[in-house]
Amino acid sequence: MMYEAVIPIHVALSDPGDDLGAAIDDVCDQLALIDERTPELLDYAVSSDATDNAVVFEVTVEADDDMQALTAALSWVRTAIHATGGNTPGWTIEGSVSVATLAGSAAPAGA
Repeated sequence: MMYEAVIPIHVALSDPGDDLGAAIDDVCDQLALIDERTPELLDYAVSSDATDNAVVFEVTVEADDDMQALTAALSWVRTAIHATGGNTPGWTIEGSVSVATLAGSAAPAGA
């Protein structure tokens, strides 16, 4: 069956001068690599709000049940964050609002 997991997180950038959008782009690049190799990951969308460092990942998953879908979606998002050098202390399978610290990226020149 097809399920959608909605994963809201609060991002703390490791350097306050880093750009949230660029950091999220880095995570999305890693999520795209996971997507290429994972047939159960059907689709994903990401939205962010720099005013409060909120990010929402919406991940569509092919799974046997909702818990399997949520577990997979959390694993993929967390793996993508870790692949960028970020960390996710205190995350749980339950998927409540979590905190991620992203290594971040400098703002593009002229931004």
